[in-house]
Amino acid sequence: MDIWQQLKQLSFKFFGRSLEPFINYFDSIKPDLIRANIGLSLQEYVYIMFLVILGTFIIEFPSIVIITSLLLHDAINAFLLSFTMTVVILIVQFFLFYTYPSMAAGRRKKNIDSSLSFATTYMATIATSGAPPITMFKVMSEFKDYGEISQEMGKIYRDVEAFGMELVEAIRKTASRTPSEELKELLWGLETMLSSGGNVGNYLHEKSRLFIAEYRRSLEKYSRTLSMLIEVYLTVVLIGSIFFIIMTALMSIIGGTSSLSMMFLQFAVIFLILPFVSVGFILLVKTISPSA
Repeated sequence: MDIWQQLKQLSFKFFGRSLEPFINYFDSIKPDLIRANIGLSLQEYVYIMFLVILGTFIIEFPSIVIITSLLLHDAINAFLLSFTMTVVILIVQFFLFYTYPSMAAGRRKKNIDSSLSFATTYMATIATSGAPPITMFKVMSEFKDYGEISQEMGKIYRDVEAFGMELVEAIRKTASRTPSEELKELLWGLETMLSSGGNVGNYLHEKSRLFIAEYRRSLEKYSRTLSMLIEVYLTVVLIGSIFFIIMTALMSIIGGTSSLSMMFLQFAVIFLILPFVSVGFILLVKTISPSA
């Protein structure tokens, strides 16, 4: 049993049905919750959110009060500071819970889009082999190298085999819930081909060609952007840091500036600012990368 299921059971035991009046206030995250494939209903997610926030308050507030009391030696100020810090922590936690489904759906979208051109080619090969359409979804669901695409195809196969849905109905259901617009377009096209008796293999080969061309364009754009970012990083961050250290050293020698303050500035640049900017640069490159 994963952590989500454990928290779900604990939250319903603790709150009962007392949070039901508040569920509607979170309707805006319901679409992202479905697209993120977390496996929880809106009601379950809200219950877990309130349980974690309450648990954080129960643990954090007394701990911070004890620490600040020892540091400040003033009970009233320690209580006010602790309460303020706890409220800030809880607000940040609430914001993270509120935005997590959207971020998770975004990660799934990127994973799907980065593999879709190759997965479509594989699907086209299966379709042109003469195998029944449901076989294509079964094989794709078992081929885990395609990550989230395999999960989406697995949902279609499960709905048909386990729940007795018609194949076109299962395709419509998955198409309406996937976070990727490109996969949604592919599935709606497949639904049309199957409903009208069109050639699924030819359709998939054509979509594969278009997806590969689009993926190639995205790689070229990413390559140009990455080259520009590397130039900015080398010029502004690395060379700028070296120039700053040299200038502060010269100012300390020539201008009589306090060597201690200059050493502190150099330490902050080398061990705080430079690593922080470098990590930010790595995250930026990873974020804009067309590959998952």
